[in-house]
Amino acid sequence: MQPPLPPQRSEITMRDAVYWFNRRTAPLPPLAAITTADVVVVGGGMMGLMCARTLAARGMSVSLVEATTCGGAASGRSSGFITPDSELEFADLVEHFGPQHAPKLWEFACGGLNLIRTAIKEHAIDCDYCVQDALMVAARHRAAGSLTAEHDARGAAGFASTLHTSDTLPAALGGACYFGGLRFTGTFGIDAYRCCVGLREHLRATGVRIFEQSPVTRLSSQGVETAAGRIDAAHVVVCTDRFLPLLGLAPREVYHAQTFLAISEPLPDAELSRLFPQGPLMVWDTALVYQYFRITGEQRLLIGGGTLASTYAARERHDPEWVARRLSSYLARHFPWLRFRFHAAWPGLIGISKDFAPLIGRHPTAANVHFAGGAAGLPWAAALGRYLADKIANGRNDLDPLLAVDRDFPIGPRLQSVIGRRVAFALSHGIMKLRA
Repeated sequence: MQPPLPPQRSEITMRDAVYWFNRRTAPLPPLAAITTADVVVVGGGMMGLMCARTLAARGMSVSLVEATTCGGAASGRSSGFITPDSELEFADLVEHFGPQHAPKLWEFACGGLNLIRTAIKEHAIDCDYCVQDALMVAARHRAAGSLTAEHDARGAAGFASTLHTSDTLPAALGGACYFGGLRFTGTFGIDAYRCCVGLREHLRATGVRIFEQSPVTRLSSQGVETAAGRIDAAHVVVCTDRFLPLLGLAPREVYHAQTFLAISEPLPDAELSRLFPQGPLMVWDTALVYQYFRITGEQRLLIGGGTLASTYAARERHDPEWVARRLSSYLARHFPWLRFRFHAAWPGLIGISKDFAPLIGRHPTAANVHFAGGAAGLPWAAALGRYLADKIANGRNDLDPLLAVDRDFPIGPRLQSVIGRRVAFALSHGIMKLRA
């Protein structure tokens, strides 16, 4: 056996940059006039773009405003894991929402996954679409039981999966030092930034007006305002996820979780075959602050993770060498034979609620202003975008009671006002995982 990979050294140049932005497109002009639309969508991430796509397909006049560029925030910085398992596995949904509601929420997230796949194929979006099964692995011996519980819960609801023991897992994940795994199909990986750009271009071709570099300064029942313009609209849909509090929406119910991503130089075929003997997989472990990895279409190893302290930090941490050391150490423990060199590393903040499930709500004084947030995972974001569009088009509200912004959370508003939002979210997430 070859010796473990040594930690990244300071002489190895690490780029503090989002790898996907290497092919970044020029921003579109900002809003600089007074105009009108049937609906104005605020936010150009996966949720906002899918909302605009659905509305436009129904013949509505749509304008979209984005503070930076479409895909320039959490969606475009993400790992591109397109799986309904983001922060909540199916067994979590059963535990938190009950067996009568869990299948509907799971199918809702799966619907978002299929929405992304359909859009990529229909619009021929070049975004490194890689079909890869999902594999959740037990990082500790006692975690193997949670995989069995997830497998059983899936089976009872008619959702197929394959359970691996520590003996059978190496056939799928070479040489892995894990205590079992759960595998299921239908998932894939993408360059989410390029996907957002492709959606943007499709929307523009179908008549949706998109204004980038246009932070919204005011929401009202009449529409939205920016520093240099205004859009009057009968409906407003806010899809800014973790930035909702900046617009006065869900100020206590939305926070962020920070993760870090690093991407390697391309790996040789021999290393890939040894890592994934049966073909590439999207892998994550069962820890509260979990590590996750997959292979891109360029044969680069993409890996993400963090620490408990960094996950709930108030601000982004830009320290690529620290990221490389931590993630290299993780890989060395589980795949000591693997040889690679990191190319770039970057942080990312995602919007999250206190129970990991998304939020749906309305503006407190403007009933025609709808919003959603806490969409941890691109499939959930896509599904929420379509849901909000359906709400505008035909009054859909079946998930409102389950995902209401004012639902009960493990840590309520009174205690949160004492301990602060960051501690409240960390404690809430710990409680949720302990319950599961």
